[in-house]
Amino acid sequence: MQGDKRAHPRLPMEVELELHCPGFPTRVLRTADLSHGGLLVTDAPETPALGTPVRVQVVGTLGNGEQPPMVTGLVVRHVANGFAIAFDDT
Repeated sequence: MQGDKRAHPRLPMEVELELHCPGFPTRVLRTADLSHGGLLVTDAPETPALGTPVRVQVVGTLGNGEQPPMVTGLVVRHVANGFAIAFDDT
């Protein structure tokens, strides 16, 4: 797509994840897409402010029974009924 300035291609993917965000209760939300650099959350009842640090973790276990990692990021964009999170580089 010409004009798309994304550093990483997006993969449409719906998964449930726990959102841990200061000032909000922990919530289970759904993603619309995922990339190496971040994800898009849909159907969010509340939207954290831009720049808010968050932690996310996929609900459930991985294929080998391990717990998914907790990943940190920042809210970088608001969209209708959701928001985008950019993962930290660490």
